[in-house]
Amino acid sequence: MRVSISVTNYSWPGGPQALGPELVRLVKAADQAGVDTVWVADHLLQADPTAASDQTEMLEAYTTLGFLAAHTRQVRLGTMVTGVTYRPPALLIKAVTTLDVLSGGRAWLGIGAGYQQDEATAMGLPLPPVAERFQRLEETLQLAARMWAGDEEAPFHGSHYQLQRPAGSPLPLPQPHPPVC
Repeated sequence: MRVSISVTNYSWPGGPQALGPELVRLVKAADQAGVDTVWVADHLLQADPTAASDQTEMLEAYTTLGFLAAHTRQVRLGTMVTGVTYRPPALLIKAVTTLDVLSGGRAWLGIGAGYQQDEATAMGLPLPPVAERFQRLEETLQLAARMWAGDEEAPFHGSHYQLQRPAGSPLPLPQPHPPVC
């Protein structure tokens, strides 16, 4: 059996100045206990349905994952999950690849179609209709497979994304690619 931890709410005692030390304490304990994966929510606004109205702290996911990677040696790391429209696909794939390479092969790509209209509106993020989000999700996964395979010579021509040279160097450490959730 594999055990994971999902961090969805950063409104912790001690306020923002305690977040760094508390995250280090949490991930080091997870690492030492043999926890398989630590997941962070990829939201810019508090999205935990159990959070009180005054619990608004939310950290940016990929910066947080890099911080966690620097303080751990074994636990795998990922988002639960990144909305496909929150970042351009090449940037998202490069962020996961960078996390993977710098953490010694411990990154997950947690990705979904996205659903938080209120958050998207508040933060100026696109959230197209559901069918289009699933099309974008499919194209992003196709692009990830190409970039992680080192196939960067041919342009990528999807319905939503056009890349002239989808470079993926360095390649992720686990081959053929990091796990995808």
